[in-house]
Amino acid sequence: MRDLGCTRIISSKIEHHAVTHTVEHLDNLDWVMVDYVQLLDNGHVDLEHLEALLAGSNQKTLVSLMHANNEIGNLLNLQAVGELCTRYNAIFHSDTVQTVGHFPFNLRETPVHFITGSAHKFHGPKGAGLLYINENIRIKPFIHGGGQERNMRAGTENVYGIVGFARALELATENYETDHVQIGALKMYMMEQLQQHIPDVGFNGDVTGRSLYTVLSTSFPKTEKSEMLLMNLDMQGICASGGSACTSGAEQGSHVIREVSHNPNRVTVRFSFSKYNSRTEIDRTIEALKGIL
Repeated sequence: MRDLGCTRIISSKIEHHAVTHTVEHLDNLDWVMVDYVQLLDNGHVDLEHLEALLAGSNQKTLVSLMHANNEIGNLLNLQAVGELCTRYNAIFHSDTVQTVGHFPFNLRETPVHFITGSAHKFHGPKGAGLLYINENIRIKPFIHGGGQERNMRAGTENVYGIVGFARALELATENYETDHVQIGALKMYMMEQLQQHIPDVGFNGDVTGRSLYTVLSTSFPKTEKSEMLLMNLDMQGICASGGSACTSGAEQGSHVIREVSHNPNRVTVRFSFSKYNSRTEIDRTIEALKGIL
């Protein structure tokens, strides 16, 4: 924030905790003023409200909005947000952890100043990530003491992780056309099977619209059986998540689901898909859900 000259942040309340906790910390230190953009009924960012926030202040602003939500899967229109930021001279950062390796990017034509990515989201090594900084941005090193990472962060580089990241990204890019069709078909098959076999099942977010093809956020009526759903699935060797995997086991539940669904009588389970999954696994999961619920 210091290097960018920004005294204000615009974000949303459904960002990953990597962003929300950082924004809250800066706000608590009184280093910045924070505004939160409103959400539409389907969980998408309200772009009209975002423009109103940008137009309503002359403060230099950083906008931080994720490209795809890690829990409900909603996709942000990067181009539209970037154009708004350009119009109002704001800096634009997007958490693209869920989309790098899953969607094509042309950063020369996309008006974004920073994006972040992580290798394990496209079957690369855990602990290796990337930060893209637009060539028109100048910031100072985060950690001083060496010339690593193009003089931006001192410390011995994780060469194995970097090479693994690059190779995994190459494979993901090469196979994107095939993989996204295959994985998207699995998601839709799971959705159809749930609707056919599980009474009163629901879905969070814009499931059949602008959404990740790798994530399906599902909700069930809250009962004694459904509240133990994750544990019972786990006992049958089926891995799912109660909202965000990053908060598994946390008693407070998902901050994202609280913002997009105001019904306390629903239990949310997130199912995630990859090219290594199959319809057979989905069929087994549906049978398990029928037995549990």
